[in-house]
This record gives sequence, structure tokens and C-alpha cells, in this order.
Amino acid sequence: MPNVTPDSIQLIMNMIYTEFQMTLYWMDASGQLVDEQPLRGFNPVYDHKGQTLALLAQHLNGNYPVVQATNVLEQYLTVPLWDGDTYTGALLAGPFFHAIVPDELISGIIRDYQLSFRQQDAIRQFYAGIPLISKERIYNAAAMIHYMLYQEPLDLAEVIQHNLHIHIEPDAQKTIVSSPYEEEAYIAPASYHRNPEMEQIFLQYIREGRKEDLVRWEIGFPTEKLGVLSKKSLLRSEKNLAICSITLATRAAMAGGVNAEIGYTLSDFYIQAVEECQNPGEVQAMLRRCYNDFVDRVLESQQKRYSREVNLCRNYIFHHLYEPIQLEHLSELTGLNGDYVSKRFKNETGLSPIHFIQYYRVQEAKRLMSSTTHSLSAIATMLQFHDQSYFTKIFKAHTTQTPKQYQSAASGGNLPLARV
Repeated sequence: MPNVTPDSIQLIMNMIYTEFQMTLYWMDASGQLVDEQPLRGFNPVYDHKGQTLALLAQHLNGNYPVVQATNVLEQYLTVPLWDGDTYTGALLAGPFFHAIVPDELISGIIRDYQLSFRQQDAIRQFYAGIPLISKERIYNAAAMIHYMLYQEPLDLAEVIQHNLHIHIEPDAQKTIVSSPYEEEAYIAPASYHRNPEMEQIFLQYIREGRKEDLVRWEIGFPTEKLGVLSKKSLLRSEKNLAICSITLATRAAMAGGVNAEIGYTLSDFYIQAVEECQNPGEVQAMLRRCYNDFVDRVLESQQKRYSREVNLCRNYIFHHLYEPIQLEHLSELTGLNGDYVSKRFKNETGLSPIHFIQYYRVQEAKRLMSSTTHSLSAIATMLQFHDQSYFTKIFKAHTTQTPKQYQSAASGGNLPLARV
């Protein structure tokens, strides 16, 4: 990697603050704070600012930027600094939120940490000043910083995949805060109120065993507000939200072919495991494990339900929705005659290859309408519908609505429609 100079780091810190209004912290390889821009107050719940930042800087995943969240909901972006092959420190950007934090959750933190009246006022003021930034913008900021440092593009899909597996071991815990959660200081992002359409897509990915698409969903859904299912405790709220999510994932997995007895047994196991968790970080880690387990079970069920050739076709279609897909491609993939592939595919899935492709392109179009600002014409073109009227016809055949009607209904009629 190219050398990173102090001047370039200072320039990047200024640019990122100007663009995102996040505080930037420059840590050296030993975990000491070199500089911060601008100077701002730190979360009053922490006893040691320096040790808190040092712990965040320690848990990097190779050369990849990571997004971490504290047990008190703040998010931080951490980017490693390299001088050639030598690790020289890290840039931390934050704190920020992905969604609005309701007062009930702040009250839960105050109760969990038994904060004094003076600390309560300070923490409310602190949270009020934290910027609200979407996951998509944060990952784009990560790519921007990486490129400015090393002049090389970053594969966002790989960054997201690495971030899904961030976990800090208990023995790395420092005495940074007098916390009721003593075993682990930092966690993956907290739970949010999700766009209902995006939630249905998430459940569809579990139901169909589409593990890679869950990664895209992880940053794709628009969030509005952090969920609250307990006003007395942040930990209790996290557990309640996780239990609801496990219940939904269980039903989706069973709809995807997982045996009901196995599904309910797994559900009971993960709900009990969540109840045993001692901090929000453990809850989120258990929830991710649950999702992966259910998707693996669905995939296992699909391997038994469909023939090898049909599974090959299904997977090919899922991974090439944005590209032209011809029956000849499926024939070459399976080594079988095109007509035979088409007949066998319809016998096993209930849909011909062309209708199967159309259906999942429509589902992808729905996801794009819910999570991006792409125009309807752009979405149609991206998904190989090169004629707008044909796109509308196919979309309506699968949803009973035109794309514009669907988008308006999905937004409750309150959000601006994409440009046509």
C-alpha cells in the first residue's frame, strides 16, 4: 500500500467532517489519540475517552473499514492506517446514528447505567447532537476514505460481508465504563423500525435461502426510528425485538421448506439463548447466528426438494437478475437440452424459466423502489426491461399494481415518488 502522510490524514479529516459532520479521531498504533477534529464533548457515560477510542481502533478486520456500535447505541466508522505493510493506527469517524433514537431508549440507558441527574442532562444533550446518517452513506464514506488514503477502489460488498462478522472477544474488554454489561463493550448495530416492504423482502430472502442477498439487505433498508419494546431497559428492549425477529424468521424458514418441528425447536433454542444474553452485543450476535442457521436449513431443504439442475438454474437466475438471461445460458449451465430444462424447471418450481425470471425481477424492482432513489425508468432498464410499458405490464401482472401505484402505496403516499 502507498505511504500515508500526516498531511494527507489531516486533509481527509477536514473533508470528511465537512461532508458528514462527524468528529474524526486519529489514533496511532499504540492506541494513543493523536488528533481530533473538531473538538467535541464525549459521551458522559464513559469513564475513559482514550481507552474507549483505543478499544474501537483495536478491532479491525484486516485492511477493511468496520462499522461498530457501542452498548449505548452510538455508531463509529473505523478505517485502518497503513504505511506500506506497517500498521500505523486508525481513523475513527463518529459517533453517528442510522436511525432516530427515541427518548424511551435514552431513558432505558439512564436506568441501566444508573446515571445521576447531572449525567442525565448531559447524555440527552449529547445524543441530540449526534448526526443521523444512513448505512449506505456510511459505507460510501468508508470507500471514500480508503480511496483517498490508498488510491484504490474498495469492494463495498466485501466490506459489508466483513462487517457482518465483527465480534469483540470478552478478554479484550477494558475498564472503560461502569457498565451493567460487563462482558463485552461493543456490539453490532442495534435494531430498527424497518420499512414494511423491506421487511417482507428480508423474510423472502430467508424463505428462499438467499444468503448473499441478506448482505445487501443489511444496508439497503431505510430506517426511520430505533425500535422500543421496553421503556425500562435497553437490554430488555433488544431482547424483545430479537424475539419478535426470531419468530418472523422461523415462519419464513418453515415456509421455505424447513420441517415445522425443526423450525419450532430452533426458535425455542434461540429465544432461550437470547434470554441468557448479558448485554445488547450478545443479543445481536445471537440474532445474526439465528438468521444464518435458518437460511442454511432452507438451503439444505432446497437441495432435497429440487434436482441438481434446477438448483443450478435457480441460483444462476438469482445472481444474474441485472443481466440478460437466455434459455441457452441455462442449457449450457446444466448440460441439458433447452426444452428439457424448461419443462423440468416448470415441473419442479411451478413456473417456466421466463416467468420465474420475471417474478424475481419484479421482486427486485420492489426492493429498489423501497430502498433507493432510482427512477422507475432506470430500475426497469437495470432489470432488463428495456420498454417501460412492458415493465409496467409485467409488474402489474405480478402485483396487481403499476410500478407508480406500488411505490406510492409503499411510501404511504407521503414520500416523494422516484423520477419517471
